[in-house]
Amino acid sequence: MRPMRVLSFLLVSTLVACSSGTETTTTEVPAALGEMPVECIDALVEYLRVIEPVVEGIDFENLSGTDLETLGSELEGVSADMTGEIESMGCPDPVGSDAEAFSAVIAIAEREAPGTAGYLEWVAAAVSDLEGSVDVSGDCETDIEALQAIVDQGGTMSDLTMTQVVEVGSLVASISTVCSPERAQKVFEREDVAAFLEEG
Repeated sequence: MRPMRVLSFLLVSTLVACSSGTETTTTEVPAALGEMPVECIDALVEYLRVIEPVVEGIDFENLSGTDLETLGSELEGVSADMTGEIESMGCPDPVGSDAEAFSAVIAIAEREAPGTAGYLEWVAAAVSDLEGSVDVSGDCETDIEALQAIVDQGGTMSDLTMTQVVEVGSLVASISTVCSPERAQKVFEREDVAAFLEEG
């Protein structure tokens, strides 16, 4: 299920940047982010500038699963070393909510690397969807039916938009959690479901 893994990479890499360099001690960034050393702020700005050529100009509203794989590979290529360095800096985490943290990061991006603002807004929306998807009931059979309805439309995960990928991921996570292991395994081993979720 590669698109979900790529989405997870995008979320994690961006949240690493948030928790590792989002605050400022000298500029107008929301206080909810807490106190951040200048070196952490500089690391965030550097990270944004590095990924800017990769993410600027992308139509994130219509990003397909295939596009997501390509974007994930490109981002990993340009930022893998940097995210590791940022993690090793030991910068404090934001003290506000995810929404407040992203608002602060986007404010920095608009000043320092404006081509990344759309990407950060897209990731912030994805984080919000993952935290509270309205498409997941939490009932085993209901969520199986919802997943099956998507599978029955044809295609694979690579044909989905980012919003649809998040929806499917939420349903898969719910089924894996609320159904018995035997019931979940039976669903995921169905030929049509397995073909839909496979890497391709």
